[in-house]
This record gives sequence, C-alpha cells and structure tokens, in this order.
Amino acid sequence: MVLNQDSGTLRDGDAKAMARTIVDIVKSHGHKVDVRLVRGVEIKEALTHARESSDTVLAGGGDGTVSTAAALFAGHKTVLGILPLGTMNLFARALGIPLNLEEATEMLLTGEKRPIDIGEVNGEIFVHHVTLGLHPRIVAGRERQRYHSRLGKKLAWLKTWWKLLRQAPRMRLRLTVDSDQVKLKTTSLIIANNPFVEGLGGLPHSEMPERGKLAIYAAQTRDWKELLAMSAQASLGKWESNSRLDFLEGREIAIHAERKRLRVSIDGELAYLQTPLRAKIRPSSLWVLCPGSVQVKPKKASVAPPKKRRLRHAGR
Repeated sequence: MVLNQDSGTLRDGDAKAMARTIVDIVKSHGHKVDVRLVRGVEIKEALTHARESSDTVLAGGGDGTVSTAAALFAGHKTVLGILPLGTMNLFARALGIPLNLEEATEMLLTGEKRPIDIGEVNGEIFVHHVTLGLHPRIVAGRERQRYHSRLGKKLAWLKTWWKLLRQAPRMRLRLTVDSDQVKLKTTSLIIANNPFVEGLGGLPHSEMPERGKLAIYAAQTRDWKELLAMSAQASLGKWESNSRLDFLEGREIAIHAERKRLRVSIDGELAYLQTPLRAKIRPSSLWVLCPGSVQVKPKKASVAPPKKRRLRHAGR
C-alpha cells in the first residue's frame, strides 16, 4: 500500500492514523500488507517498487496519484486498487469506489479485478481526461493561490474560474477523429477516457471506462454568459446532450493547432505538449479492483451516429 501524504485527505487529517485504520481492515481480511507513507515527489519511485514486489497495490491519493500509478501499471499484471484520498477523486467515481475511506478499503478487499481502458496523449497516460484552453488556465491560476485545505482548494478554483471565464481564449483547431476531419473554434476542449455519464450525479466521470472510445467535448462559444450556461448544463450531468457543447468520439484523435506547443491539463496536472496532439484509447490495458456488483449498462441506440448528430458548429 502506497499512500500520498500530500493528497487532500491525508494532508488535512492524521495521515498515520488513517494508515493504521486501513492496515487494520486489510489484516482483518487475512492479508499481509507493506505500507509506505510518502510525499508526492516520492510517489512514482514508491509505486514502481511496489509494482515489482507485490501482486496487488493499493494506491491512496488524488487523480494525479492515480494517473501516475496507471502509467506505471499499464500493461503489467499487477492489480491496482484505488483509495480515494484526493479532492475530486474522479476516476474512483468512475469505478464505483466509495469515497469513504473505510468503505473503499472494504470494497477493494472484497471486490473483483477487471481490465479497463486508459487514454494516451503524446505518450502520456491519462485515466480520466485531458483538457485544453480555459481549463488549464484555471488550474494554473488556482495553483498560484495559497490554500491549506480541500475547501480552500475548491474556493480557489471557483475564484479563478469566475475571473478567467470572462477572459476565455479562442483556439482554432483541426481534428482528425478516426477517419473523419473537422475544424473547430473553441475556448475549451476535453478529451475523456470514455464518454461521461449523462444525468444528475455531480462531477463528470465515465460510467466504467471499458467501452473502447475517447470522447471529445468542445465549447461552442467564448461569450462568458454562454460559457456559464454551458457549465450549468454540465453540472446537471448534460454532456452529449449539452446544447452548447460539440461532441465527438473515436479511438484515435489528432489535434492540429496554430501553436507549436499547447498547455494542457492531464488528470489535473499541467504540462506542455507538442502539436499535433495525438491521443488514442488503450483498451483493457490496466487491471483494477472494483465492486463485484458493477454492471455496465448498454448504451441506448441512437437514430444517427453521435459524432455527426452532436457536432453542431464544426467548420465555422
């Protein structure tokens, strides 16, 4: 078990006490466990060692920790269990893992292992999403602020979001999605590991990332009032059905831009990537622990292909 003590939950509480609680639950199920409580800068080395020495690794942290673990475990037989100890815990939500620490630990010990999809962009692994445009600006602005708690982090996010919403950038992009080519003018674009769940449910997340598709959501406008309305629809769980978002999906995506490098957010971590961005889905590449009762719901048949029906303003 590798726990990132700089993650939101552990940083705000008694990390050693939480670690003991997890260990007690693991031992009560008859398992042996090697515990490592490390700083964020040490997480990659600790996870690499755990991967080589264990058949199952419980990684505790936020989406950044999970993304690091996924990059290391992809293509390996070692099974990854996720303890949601971050602020958003988006990928844990996608896997149906409870956000309560004790419940999550119990679930991982009694759940089942199954292979799931991960995404890759310019050789970088992501488990949840990659964003371009407005969102990376907000992430960068939030990180320049000081906050000392999960609530402080969320308030910093809202403050930065409200400020930059009225200064939204404009990107001219040329996309190749599988064999189709389209042009977009957008202020914000998301590449998601499988489409987000439609319907009320709070933060965006995929249902169970094993459908073998990347999804693209692109804002149609840079008018701040329209962006606010778009965000309101998204907060209600409207993604494919969002009247202010273009939607496409495919296995491989190339994004050409006017700039040679773009600032992106990969599972919440900022990076600069060379253009064109090349993203692809890697089906069934990561073994994870998830609830044994998880059932994947079949998607409803569409009258027309979603990427044609949902791409409203392409080419303008």
